[in-house]
Amino acid sequence: MRRPLLIALLVQSLVILFLYFIDPWGLGSALLPSSGLAGQIGIPALSDGVVAELTGVAVKSQPAKGYIAVTVRVAEIVLASDEEHAQIHSSGEKVLVRIKADPEELDAYDIAGREISVTGQLSIPDGRRNPGCFDYRLYLKGRRIFTVADVSRYRAEFGSVKRPVLHLLSRCKGRFYAAVKPYLSEEEFQLLAGLMFGDTSLMDDSLYEQFRLTGIAHVLAVSGLHVGLLYAVVLKLLKGRSVVVSAAVSGGLILVYAALSSFSVSVLRASFMITLNIAARFLKRRYDLTNAATLTAIVFLFFNPYQLFDSGFQLSFCAAYTMGVALPWATLKGIELSDKYKKKWILKAFEIFSPAVMVQLGMTPLILFHFTTFSPAGILINPVAVLLAGILLPAGLVLFLISMTGIAALTAFGAWPAGILAKLLILLSGAGQYALPGSYVPALPLAATTLYYAGFFWFFSETRVTLNRRRKYASCLAAGLLALGSACALPKALGASESMLPWRYDVHEVTFLDVGQGDCIHISKDGYNILIDGGGSLYSNIAERTLRPYLLKNGIDHIDLAVITHEDTDHALGIRQLQEIFDVRQTAVLGDSNEDCGVLLIDTGSLRLLLMSDADISREEELCAKYGKALRCDVLKVGHHGSPYSTGEQLLKCASPSFAVISCGRNNIYGHPADRVVELLAESGIIYARTDESGAVYLKKAENGMLIFENASKSTRWLIPETRQTPNTPQKQ
Repeated sequence: MRRPLLIALLVQSLVILFLYFIDPWGLGSALLPSSGLAGQIGIPALSDGVVAELTGVAVKSQPAKGYIAVTVRVAEIVLASDEEHAQIHSSGEKVLVRIKADPEELDAYDIAGREISVTGQLSIPDGRRNPGCFDYRLYLKGRRIFTVADVSRYRAEFGSVKRPVLHLLSRCKGRFYAAVKPYLSEEEFQLLAGLMFGDTSLMDDSLYEQFRLTGIAHVLAVSGLHVGLLYAVVLKLLKGRSVVVSAAVSGGLILVYAALSSFSVSVLRASFMITLNIAARFLKRRYDLTNAATLTAIVFLFFNPYQLFDSGFQLSFCAAYTMGVALPWATLKGIELSDKYKKKWILKAFEIFSPAVMVQLGMTPLILFHFTTFSPAGILINPVAVLLAGILLPAGLVLFLISMTGIAALTAFGAWPAGILAKLLILLSGAGQYALPGSYVPALPLAATTLYYAGFFWFFSETRVTLNRRRKYASCLAAGLLALGSACALPKALGASESMLPWRYDVHEVTFLDVGQGDCIHISKDGYNILIDGGGSLYSNIAERTLRPYLLKNGIDHIDLAVITHEDTDHALGIRQLQEIFDVRQTAVLGDSNEDCGVLLIDTGSLRLLLMSDADISREEELCAKYGKALRCDVLKVGHHGSPYSTGEQLLKCASPSFAVISCGRNNIYGHPADRVVELLAESGIIYARTDESGAVYLKKAENGMLIFENASKSTRWLIPETRQTPNTPQKQ
């Protein structure tokens, strides 16, 4: 019974991957809808933003850092600038509306379920901005959201309640937060909100990072663990009741809990599987965890194939399969050892520790791949963390019910044990990080990740065990090698990786990173890594937000040489911040200001790069007078982010580049790049790329006299002649 479902899921997943990465027949747009409203309004128009009035019903609302995130099911959109297609009816389409407002001034929990009308800028969400890093557009597609709208608080109007149950539950959650917050410390409240409803946006970054590095952050993401605990508590309370009563009560409560948890993927997965469990009990049939997980995955992917790429979806089902496949093997081993040595405590130890150990073995490679964290303390403290979470969740739900009474004394009394349990969980996380500190480590290559899981699930599979018992060792070995070989070849065959070797990363020789308004160039040659400038902003830590994730996702655990061309914030601050959290072995500072910034001419063997930093036209003229044609290059990094006071005709004649890169931030206050610079590049026949439009740009390949550049999302490719010839136009893919 297991094999047909597993084979169906495997085929379904391969078809989705094939259509997403390759799609030779153009079926992907039909089977994997990717544009939503963008297709009706026009993707080129949305790329620059379109002002529109949007009306619909808010189906989800929660506070985020700096704004309130509202998911709106759209009824109608009226464009401000397109009379021909001024009115668009799009019933059922979902748009993420980001309302710029202080959550304390606007009650986020009163919005869900209401009619909403907003006027703002519609746009396509960001795709992958740097190689290997987070793809926000794909993340939202996994939630069937293809368009975002940024609006001001004063351009949003809220009408009557159209979905009263959804509105009531959202109000209850807001009321609960307001009622219990005075009786808990800030950390205890944040932890309780995260554990009960998955509201990690309320958590302090340092506290959440502590939980991640100790390997117990999963208790803060509402998942199958939470739904399973709730189901177990309900069944315990309804013991002796009929199956129909148990099914009705537990199903109803789980539905309410899913709504309070904003219908996260993990909750929906667990809720669907519990529904199958209830159905099995009602029909008096055996419930099989692996079968239930497989059927659930098939159904979910049928309605939204993009969920396959969601880390939450992958982790959730990986946990389910690990419990369904590996845990029975561990339990049998515990029984065998207990019987062999006639020690009952051995089986008890297996029952306590094997779930945590097996889940850790099953989840760690995927966590490494997605989040680049390794937590040695996780195996030891996870059983205790799950135990505390298992007590805190029902205690929190009881507190939730008490808070609805509005009696402050009762709420204070109920908050006391919840606060103690939350404090114990925080202390446990801190102790784990102190004793066996977790760390950020390079991500596993994609081929190595698929290879691990092929070996992991093959080892624990019934097929391998059966072949071994029948002494069919040759067949077992052949099947295992076939599985491992296929796992290595799959990413390369689908175009998701450039190599099928498990230890190879897709690191490119030259990458112009997208660091917003700033410069950052990564050069990798023969295992030697150079970072030239690192961007920087006074409003966010660019090293934590961009540089470290990029480096670790691409398998880089150190920088051999960091070069700071001058001390301006948008060039130097990122490097200074990176030195505090990453292994930067040597740093060189070339100048103090724009006037004496370092200008670099680098020959990598594949191409010559001229990096102009923030040099102005007078500095360019000095360099041309001194070096002349020696400045010839294949690629020019345009000076001062495309400022009108840089990049003169004389430099372009001396350097004679075939390709230019302008590193600047989107909608920057300086107006970079200047129209004069863009027009001069076009008139000179020089192909150019802009990081504000394309994201990071890297050298993909250099062969047959051609340089092939690509952007991080792989949506644009530039074909550049190595020597100065008539350039080709960029090819859109």
